[in-house]
Amino acid sequence: MVVFYGSMYFRDCIYKIGQDILVYHGYVMMVVFLVLMLVLYVGYTVVTCTGYRSRFFTDHQQLEWWWTVIPMILLAALWCPSTLNLYRMDDIKIPRWNFKALGKQWYWSYECETPNKKVFMFDSYMKQDSGTTEEGGYRLLDVDHRMVAPAGVQTTVFVTSPDVLHSFSLYGTMLKVDAIPGRLNQLPLLVNRVCILYGQCSEICGVNHSFMPIVIEFIPEQYFIKWINAMEEFKSLG
Repeated sequence: MVVFYGSMYFRDCIYKIGQDILVYHGYVMMVVFLVLMLVLYVGYTVVTCTGYRSRFFTDHQQLEWWWTVIPMILLAALWCPSTLNLYRMDDIKIPRWNFKALGKQWYWSYECETPNKKVFMFDSYMKQDSGTTEEGGYRLLDVDHRMVAPAGVQTTVFVTSPDVLHSFSLYGTMLKVDAIPGRLNQLPLLVNRVCILYGQCSEICGVNHSFMPIVIEFIPEQYFIKWINAMEEFKSLG
């Protein structure tokens, strides 16, 4: 889900809400383009027309009514889908799995709950430049310990921070949520394919703000259960 070099548009989105946001972006750009063309046409007509002078203009009740009503209709047409997208982003369904992401200066920590109701935690640091691309990763985007999540099931990410403001942003979903000290925010996730999602901290949090990548690997649920049990056993031994 990394954008190609030189591309001028958003990357592909695999999350339903993110796809709706991309559609809404195209819709807004279409409205802006039509309004721009209308304004340019009217301005060109007024400037080039030699038969009218401003001192001959009089009031026009019908025209004034239309140029008041039409912008209101356009704003309402932009407001309705935007409000619907905002509602869907905050619509938290009952999740099957939860995990917590804690933004710290300058790395991420993850807390996961096992089927046995035990909680384990691990830290995720950005990999050094040397050898990252040779291993198949991406420079400044790969980490030493990836978070793993189940694909095809409802998951909720709880996001907070113990120090300063951070922001948990996943590019492939077009969603982000702030990590605020003393507050627990939540982000619903339902990724219906096996993939690897990359992200970064999107809130300026200090000198190493740009070195806080996020990597979540979505795998089938049966393999996720095996991973979480293996992590529980590893943490119990350590």
